[in-house]
Amino acid sequence: MGARELLPVFFSYCRRMLRAFLLVALGGATLFVVTILYRAPLELPLYTCCLVGAVGAVFFFSGFARYYRRHAALRMLRAQCATKLAALPAPRDILEKDYGDIIAALERNRLSAAADAAHREADATEYYTLWSHQIKTPLAAMRLLLQESPDIPGRSAFAQELFKAEQYVDMVLGYLRIGSIHADLSPQEVPLEALVRESVKKVSTLFIHQKSTTLQISSLPGTVLTDKKWFSFVLEQILTNAAKYTPRGTVRVYLAKDSPDTLVVEDTGLGIRAEDLPRIFERGFTGYNGRGGQRSTGLGLYLCHEVLQKLGHTISIRSEPGKGTAVCICFARGTLVVE
Repeated sequence: MGARELLPVFFSYCRRMLRAFLLVALGGATLFVVTILYRAPLELPLYTCCLVGAVGAVFFFSGFARYYRRHAALRMLRAQCATKLAALPAPRDILEKDYGDIIAALERNRLSAAADAAHREADATEYYTLWSHQIKTPLAAMRLLLQESPDIPGRSAFAQELFKAEQYVDMVLGYLRIGSIHADLSPQEVPLEALVRESVKKVSTLFIHQKSTTLQISSLPGTVLTDKKWFSFVLEQILTNAAKYTPRGTVRVYLAKDSPDTLVVEDTGLGIRAEDLPRIFERGFTGYNGRGGQRSTGLGLYLCHEVLQKLGHTISIRSEPGKGTAVCICFARGTLVVE
């Protein structure tokens, strides 16, 4: 045991014994005063003080040893009680028993509250999962009606809003499943260009409606080891953001020249403020653009970051207000999480 760990305990014990020290000192001083007043030999109080000091030192250090052992036991219990309170040392008196009873009552209340919260969370997750699947039926019916009615006025705008609704539903499902995503992963080698074009096809409604925004896809040779469904979810979120924040301009998808393992989705849109960049992957953070009329949920990039982390990929963003944003997904680093 190092001095740095022992000295604080020793000083704490000394403060605990301060009253006893004062009483002993007061008794010794009283003995000397009485001896002087009666003009008795000083050997008697000196001998008494030495005897009391020797006995007191034995009791002091034995008490410190017990104090330190209890301190070490409590530190060990504190390290072990991250999820459940361990058994406390036996109380030495009625006050310690009272403190132990209070701690036990608080622990029972905590466990009861945690069980209730877990039950409510499970019920909410079950409800929203069921709702997400049920809402897909009328959304699919609306999409079918749009396909069967190509001449209705405003069809493009309706198709765009329907796509947004479908994507919000997918976002809810992604948010509910992110904690147990490992159970749903099916990693395989996938042709990158086919994967990107499939995602682009799903979000094409946004670019068709925004005629002033063009989408360019460069050659994307090779394959990547990933989960097709979850990577498509990420790519659709990123492409949707690019279309949302690029009312006029170009969105390009290409492989970085200096890093062929990095897929880049770059736009010439609004860009992101420098002060917002460090927080864009935080859950619920919307930033200046999200609060400026775009009705952002603050979940899209958070889910992208979490999913890519589980897939063993990394994501980074560089941006400049008024000049656009580049989202970079690197496949070369990390470890695919499969449990």
